[in-house]
Amino acid sequence: MNISQDSMKVVEIMSRLSIDRASRALSKILRTGAMISLSSVHIADLSETTEKMNDDLREMTGVMVDFKGNVGCKLLFMLPVNGSFILTDLFLRQPAGTTKEYNEFTESVIQELGNILASHISNALVSDFDATLLPEPPHVHNDYAGVMFSNLVMEQGMVDDKLLLMETKFEICKNELECYLFLVPEMTSLVKLLDNIGVKV
Repeated sequence: MNISQDSMKVVEIMSRLSIDRASRALSKILRTGAMISLSSVHIADLSETTEKMNDDLREMTGVMVDFKGNVGCKLLFMLPVNGSFILTDLFLRQPAGTTKEYNEFTESVIQELGNILASHISNALVSDFDATLLPEPPHVHNDYAGVMFSNLVMEQGMVDDKLLLMETKFEICKNELECYLFLVPEMTSLVKLLDNIGVKV
């Protein structure tokens, strides 16, 4: 399925607004500079994205969120494991470098990050696209990027060969981390959302 250039501009604006809101909310919680910036947003080919994820050999911490409502959708945010340690120290007001391995506190912190992202993305979709979208409790995973992405594809039961990919950079206390944010609506749902605001695919 092809998405027109005008439609993608609308999707990009919505994505940037929701990521900016999530970034500001995270900075407020951490009481420090934490910026999530959107490098690009595009409709990606499933097989090419799978290959890219399999080529990324970093160990990642990922959070997956299911959305329920009139739009079938999943969210997956992945960041390098060392980024989750930095976040844990900031959330717990600990000296930098205190967290050196994954633990229950790290899991709780990444769950909260998933809640923040899911909340602001769903709020943007609800207000701008007249959607009904309710995020469920996030699930945290530790694994390689390719494994977590494959799990996303299998859980979504994807029948489309395209997905919405947001490439993001996460800057925490001058540490810049390349992250992945996948918002995977069913493509038919994405078309429906755009149609709700009068944008034709």
